[in-house]
Amino acid sequence: MSSENTDWNIEKYYAAEDTDPLSGAFAGKIAVHPGAGGKRVPPADLMGKLDALSLSPRSGLSTAYIHVPFCETHCLYCGFYPGTYHRDQSARYTDTLIRELQLWAGRPAQEQGPVHAVYFGGGTPTALEAPDLERLLKAVRQHLPLANDCEMTVEGRLHSFGPEKMEACLAGGANRFSLGVQSFTTKIRQSMGRIASRETVEKRLSQLMSYGQAAVIVDLIFGFPNQTLDIWLNDIQAAMDMRLDGLDCYQLNVFGQTPLAKAIKEGRLPHAADTAMQSAMFAAGVEKLSKASYSRISLTHWARTSRERNLYNQYVKGSANCLAFGPGAGGNLDGWFFMNQADYGKWMESVNGGTKPAMMLVEPSPFFRLYRDVAYGLEHGRIDFGGLDGTFGTSTWNLIVPLLEQWERAGLVTVSGRTASLTLAGQFWQVNISQLMQDFLKHFLEGNTPSAMSGLGTPR
Repeated sequence: MSSENTDWNIEKYYAAEDTDPLSGAFAGKIAVHPGAGGKRVPPADLMGKLDALSLSPRSGLSTAYIHVPFCETHCLYCGFYPGTYHRDQSARYTDTLIRELQLWAGRPAQEQGPVHAVYFGGGTPTALEAPDLERLLKAVRQHLPLANDCEMTVEGRLHSFGPEKMEACLAGGANRFSLGVQSFTTKIRQSMGRIASRETVEKRLSQLMSYGQAAVIVDLIFGFPNQTLDIWLNDIQAAMDMRLDGLDCYQLNVFGQTPLAKAIKEGRLPHAADTAMQSAMFAAGVEKLSKASYSRISLTHWARTSRERNLYNQYVKGSANCLAFGPGAGGNLDGWFFMNQADYGKWMESVNGGTKPAMMLVEPSPFFRLYRDVAYGLEHGRIDFGGLDGTFGTSTWNLIVPLLEQWERAGLVTVSGRTASLTLAGQFWQVNISQLMQDFLKHFLEGNTPSAMSGLGTPR
């Protein structure tokens, strides 16, 4: 590599430590995936601009996100708990959501161009009653132009997801389930507010797989209090033994206002795993799944069968369009990011009044697609900067060389030609690397001040 850009202080803002890159490359992990920036539209102009965007047809890859803002219990690590759920909310929410789907009837942004993946997230979509799950899924199929091979994912948890709800989802057209198991170890599960025992979890997963009509995936988390490396590997083995279509391996983040953070502070639970232990868990999980010949769809998503595609999660990490419905749902139309009213009452009032319930709209940076391609590449562990420059007519390679040189010395990347690939250590620090790389490019392309100065990912 050759460094043409030598006047920028890499060491001050972006350098990584090289003594132990897997556990100590940076002072701490960034918990939130980086955004692509942009300028917030003034509230007075929001609806007019969003209406104009709705009159332009989508092009390229497209997804849809349906937000179900209900949880029957509060898992200790979750910072998004919306309040106690009551069964009588199910029909009322579903009625309103279907009305929201109808608000843009006839508008090109909703009706022109195939939708390739739909994700029912939350909250807990499987908290809805069986008839409402079925009619909501059918309404999405009625009001959105789904591609022939559209991936329809229902996210949920298993303690209240029995055969009646499973069959309702399948009747509505769901072809992928992503279940938040988090751990198969009953003691760990219940210490985090998960209700079902391992036996119940395994029984219901077996029931769901027995229909043979959908991909079945589980989320697992490493780093819980009292979760040793052996327990983590046993959790992975339990998922493998069930012969699920795939699994996702996520790192625990302890957010300050969660019940988990409070329990740790008050001494009712021990501390969660530190960075050194979490990095060891990450590395052990990668080794175990690789040896078992699981396919790595992205750095955190693994497939055992070809049924698991994980399209939604892949596409939204890039620049795909996303139609969004439900309180607090976020979407993207040609780089314009919008978010619905997060307040449940305000969302219902707006929809029932015949208005798209948007509360925020962000105009994209001129380099939005470039930044999203960087983020997408790092989600898969590799960026071809020559390809990026050819696509966007930029010179990112010349800008990024000195940063890559420092990270290569630190053991986070390897560089071949104009392609940078993340090492195992780089994969563990991928979110930091993505944030810092995008900040670095924004500094040169847009004159932005590095956000690393705020303390996010600041090196030691």
